[in-house]
Amino acid sequence: MSSVDTVKHLAGDLTVESREKFTATGLYRRFLVRAWHIGRTRLLWGWRLHALGSMSILARSQQVNNPRVVAIGSRVTIASQFILVDLCYSVPEAPKITIGDGCTILYRFQCNAAQSVNIGRNVLIASNVLITDSDHVVDPGSVPVTKNCKFMTQPVSIGDNCWLGQNCVILKGVTIGHDSIVGANSVVTHDVPPCSVVAGNPARIIKRLKRRG
Repeated sequence: MSSVDTVKHLAGDLTVESREKFTATGLYRRFLVRAWHIGRTRLLWGWRLHALGSMSILARSQQVNNPRVVAIGSRVTIASQFILVDLCYSVPEAPKITIGDGCTILYRFQCNAAQSVNIGRNVLIASNVLITDSDHVVDPGSVPVTKNCKFMTQPVSIGDNCWLGQNCVILKGVTIGHDSIVGANSVVTHDVPPCSVVAGNPARIIKRLKRRG
């Protein structure tokens, strides 16, 4: 082997070792950062929420007006600027907003609940999604809508393993079946069967998903 080949060989080995070192360092750093976020979440929210599962991470919130009505499962990640609102402020025995194990929720998520919003397990929610179980009441000639405390309310349920695309809106009374997809910018006003893809305003079924096996 020539001197040039020897140098290239050693340089190659060094590059591999360096990559392994930096990869190990990067993994260790990510582990520490994740551990810090989990600890921070437990410290700030563990005693305030109705329930908080293990290994969950909540970033900086924009508004949570009544944490006691919120139950969050294990291994849940919620990105920053989320809003969780109890529309009829109370301290119920059961939570009004439930987020199941393994969910990932991206930036600027908003959930409004007067009665019940239930999000199943392993649900992926993109940025700027709104889920609400209530509508305001507009009563002509009576109380202005800005001062009207009445709501038209029906519970909302999102099944397991669903994907809600960016900017979509889920309105009161909607049940989305498991293994379904809601396209970006959709407004869902009616129930979605399991294993469906819906899109549009109002959202309509555009495809059925086949279960493997």
